[in-house]
Formats: sequence, C-alpha cells, structure tokens
Amino acid sequence: MTKNGIKLALAVAALAAGVGSATSAVAYPPFLRQAMKFGAKDCLFCHTQPEGGEGWNARGAWLVKEKEKRMAEAIDVEWLKDYKEDPEKKDPEKPEKKDPEKKDPEKPEKKDPGKKDPAKDPAGRALDF
Repeated sequence: MTKNGIKLALAVAALAAGVGSATSAVAYPPFLRQAMKFGAKDCLFCHTQPEGGEGWNARGAWLVKEKEKRMAEAIDVEWLKDYKEDPEKKDPEKPEKKDPEKKDPEKPEKKDPGKKDPAKDPAGRALDF
C-alpha cells in the first residue's frame, strides 16, 4: 500500500468513527440547551438515565404523548411551556421541604416525659370524671 493509500484509509476510518459517535453522543444536546430555559440542568430533566436515551420520567413521557397527540414528526422542546407538573408526584430534582409545625399523621406524637397527662393521676392511672 502506498503512503497516499494509508492516509486515505486512516482518513476514512477517522471519519467513520466521528460520524458514528456524533449520532449517538451529540444527537440531542440541542434539546438540553432549549430545555434549560424551562429549568433543565441535565438529561434527567426528561429522562430516567443521566445520559438520556430511552426511559423517560413524567415530563419526558408527557412530551412523548404530546408528540403523538399533535401527530408531530418530532418532539418540540417548546411544548414544555404547557407542561403542568403533577403535585401528587414528587420531582427528584426538588426535594420536598418539611414544615416543622406540620405533624406527620403516620408518626405517633412523641410524649414529653416531663409533661403530665391531666387525665391521669401522678401514678399514671386514668381519672374518672
């Protein structure tokens, strides 16, 4: 093989490798850039996997359904302006803040050992009224 033949073979191999990696790794960063104005920080904004791909969270599933509903060829990230988060479902990006005054109905209230129950005598027996 001549020098030019080797150079050509290397160029073709490099081009093929570049095209192959570009379609998988660079296919949707424009989606992420567009979604940033709606609060996206990474692919987990719509996907269940950090690298994106198949597997969608509620927001991503909504976009897929919206594409079908609109009979569109592709998802338009601008549709996110119409997305309403379900208040019942917790978003992993936004941990729920607990109100210290609010009592959890599933947890029994802890009793202060220093506090006496007014319905019981000093020995702890119930008083009849």
